[in-house]
Amino acid sequence: MNTQAQAKFAERRQSRRFDIQLSVDVVSDGERIAFGMVDNLSRGGAAVSVFPLLEIGAQYGFHLTGYGVWTGTVVRRFGVKSHGVRFDINESQKRRLDKIIISRAPEIAAYDDKELAVADFTDPTIRAF
Repeated sequence: MNTQAQAKFAERRQSRRFDIQLSVDVVSDGERIAFGMVDNLSRGGAAVSVFPLLEIGAQYGFHLTGYGVWTGTVVRRFGVKSHGVRFDINESQKRRLDKIIISRAPEIAAYDDKELAVADFTDPTIRAF
């Protein structure tokens, strides 16, 4: 694979993702336009499999059943019906997502500090010693 192709597929996520399955309804202008499942979730976004296909670059509301609506932008499409979504939310909403992840992700149960397991460490003032 050449360097350009490698750059195209480079990891762009800034948050750890967790395999969490939830029902999702996609809403636009107050109307349900698609439905499906969340395949994985992070504080920065999600992979969702929904029908019908969503428009790349468009912003939608993603109603995670039992957890509310999260605004996000479709950033890519992969496979037959899967979409990469970047959430357009503030830090307070990200902390709410952290709590959802902590309650739903079995692989996080072993962490002593569960918030650190999902936290976004992109702050340049944080340094390792």
